[in-house]
Amino acid sequence: MKDDRGNLDLTRQIDDLQKEIEYLKKEMTILHEHYAIEIRDQDRRIVDLMNINDSHKTTNGDLRVLNNQLLRENDKMKEVLDKSVTKLRENGEI
Repeated sequence: MKDDRGNLDLTRQIDDLQKEIEYLKKEMTILHEHYAIEIRDQDRRIVDLMNINDSHKTTNGDLRVLNNQLLRENDKMKEVLDKSVTKLRENGEI
């Protein structure tokens, strides 16, 4: 028996649409894989940036502590120098 479906316009349209659907499915798979890789890379970058941010916060905190220590030491040295200058003035040496 001869298959005459190729002669029917609707059958040909259905076959063409099925081929197009298969092609689009393959394209979607390719795009999905591409964007999955891109999203994974962006997620890694976000994690890296968050780690950098945490490191900067820690460093900033350490620097604030060190700065406060230096300011206190500076104040102590100023007191020592002021006392020394006052004593030298009292003794008439300056």
